Amino acid sequence: MSYFPDMGCESMVVAGPHIRPIGWLHPDHPYTKGEVSSEFLSRLKEFTERCGQSAEALYFGASGGIHTCEFCGQAYGVGNFGVPCDDLLFVAPEMVVHYIEKHDYRPPAEFVAAVLRCALPDSEEYQVLTEPFWHLHKLALERRCQ
Repeated sequence: MSYFPDMGCESMVVAGPHIRPIGWLHPDHPYTKGEVSSEFLSRLKEFTERCGQSAEALYFGASGGIHTCEFCGQAYGVGNFGVPCDDLLFVAPEMVVHYIEKHDYRPPAEFVAAVLRCALPDSEEYQVLTEPFWHLHKLALERRCQ
C-alpha cells in the first residue's frame, strides 16, 4: 500500500481539496500512536464491514488488489471506504482497524468524530451524504477514461 499522510488531499482511490486520507500507513513514516475508545473502534468496524457499499456509493472504482500489512505481515485487506463529514470526505483503507488494534495507531480526532456521527454505508442517509462526493468522483473517473 502506498503511504499518504493523514489529513492530506490525496489517497490511493481519490484526490482533491475535499479529500482527507486517514490510515494509509507505512513503516518508513511516523504516525500518531495512542488509545481509541471502544465506541469508536466498534463503529469503525461497522464501516470496514461495509467497504464495498461505500466504494460503490462513492465511485471509487477498482481497488489496487490485496494489501499485506507492511509492519507485521499478519493481516490482509482489499477495500477502502469513505466517511463524509460536511464538505470533507475522509478516506481510509480497510486495514485501518488492524493498524489501530495491532500497531497502536490513533487516527485524528476529526476522523473519530466523523465516524461516530456518520450514517453507515448501507443506509439511505449515507447515500444522501455521499451524493456530492460521488458526483465529483464519477466526473474524475470519466475524464480518466476518455
